Amino acid sequence: MVRPFAVTRGRAGREVHNLDMLTLVVAIRPERDTVTLDRECAEIVKLCQGKPQSIVELAAHLRLLLAAVKVLISDLIDSGYIIFRSPTPTASGPDPELLQAVIDGIRRL
Repeated sequence: MVRPFAVTRGRAGREVHNLDMLTLVVAIRPERDTVTLDRECAEIVKLCQGKPQSIVELAAHLRLLLAAVKVLISDLIDSGYIIFRSPTPTASGPDPELLQAVIDGIRRL
């Protein structure tokens, strides 16, 4: 197991784009262009070929902390390997009626 700070070269989540764990990323350069990248970055590009992946899915595939994956993805965005799309924020909070229905269902258990 590689320590997260070794993968990110000691960088923390301060240098990242505005990335949410549900942000979708997709590769815009072919996998063959990844020969100069670190293993983890090359794997991210490979996983994102043709199919958008969320940051949380990539973290699970790589078995790395979410913060470390955000740093790697930010590097790949800056290098032009991938693009991202953040989830659309909802205008309102959760539906109170739905929450009440869930609570009522749990109480009946």
